[in-house]
Amino acid sequence: MRGRFAGIVAVAILAVAVGGPYAGTPAAPARAAGQYRTYLPFVAKAPTSVCPTSSSNQYSAGAAMQYDLDDPVRPAEQHADKNLDLRGYTASTDPALVRSLVNYGTDDENQPPQFATLFSPYRVPELTGFYRVYDWKWAPSPDPGTRGSPLATWPITALGLRTTPGEALQVPVSAYEIGPGLEVLILYADEDTIALRYTREDSSGSRGYTVHLDNICTDPNLLALYRSLDCCNRYVYVGRGWWGYDLPALPAGKPVGTARGSEAVVAIQDTGNFMDPRSCNEWWQIRPGYTGSCPNYNGH
Repeated sequence: MRGRFAGIVAVAILAVAVGGPYAGTPAAPARAAGQYRTYLPFVAKAPTSVCPTSSSNQYSAGAAMQYDLDDPVRPAEQHADKNLDLRGYTASTDPALVRSLVNYGTDDENQPPQFATLFSPYRVPELTGFYRVYDWKWAPSPDPGTRGSPLATWPITALGLRTTPGEALQVPVSAYEIGPGLEVLILYADEDTIALRYTREDSSGSRGYTVHLDNICTDPNLLALYRSLDCCNRYVYVGRGWWGYDLPALPAGKPVGTARGSEAVVAIQDTGNFMDPRSCNEWWQIRPGYTGSCPNYNGH
């Protein structure tokens, strides 16, 4: 995870009187009899976490379908289409990059996930970061494979959104559902990353959308539920189409966590392909109050 570190308590000994002159400097006067050096302990406190440690939100589970053909089953944490932190991304260095929403048109007659609805009330936030997700060189399971070069299909494939630290982030609405009143399954979650799947398949490779959120504080109750289900039958290979286990299942608008800082990063896959998250007529059809431009795609 980018920027993740564990707090430590370090104890250092500080010598108040320093002996041993540097070469070429006058020697320090001899200490008088009975004169001692004094040592003071220095204690550095571990930084306070910005993430909540408790939550009043409640979550439930729903049936998931095995889809991927990995045998043995690839652990979600080591799956680059489920764990965005594993795959990673890097800032775009294109000086001509259009740093606003962009018009690609749309090829979905239904409404795909809408990024403005991550927030309450809905809004189009300032676009603060423009990133390229890395390609992935797959290896036979359970080997996770290795990171490749940044994807070049689109100018960017991950987008930084301005957030207020601590504000709630929720499941984006769409015209899709995985059951009555339910919108997504959770394919992967850790303390600062989550993957929302808009179908019942336990995969980003089947037809449909996966929304990745990074640099967030995942709701601790949701994370606990996910971890309790990320085991057992999920890692028994039976074959595509097997309904043998559950994953967290959430409705549209359900909180998934809070903003960790001033930027949350969003990426979206369509049938496994990382798409350009700036697309105004796909992921930003709902854009209340937006007064910025949405120029036609020009290669940047």
